[in-house]
Amino acid sequence: QVPLTTDHPVVLAALDNLQAGQLEDGTAIGTGIATAANRLRDAPGKSRVMVLLTDGETNRGAIDPRTAAPAAARL
Repeated sequence: QVPLTTDHPVVLAALDNLQAGQLEDGTAIGTGIATAANRLRDAPGKSRVMVLLTDGETNRGAIDPRTAAPAAARL
């Protein structure tokens, strides 16, 4: 929902504007981790942090979170 940024107010505004039904139904945790890792791969700076907000149950997506998480950590 938000591109890579250090602009905290932009992130907070995006969180404040989230609404039920805004996104397609389902939780693809592995896909989310993989997407974030790909975006962080070439990010400037020394620190790379991923924040994952989820209901905790993967029920969509083709990438298993148990595969995506260690791969992201290696990046």
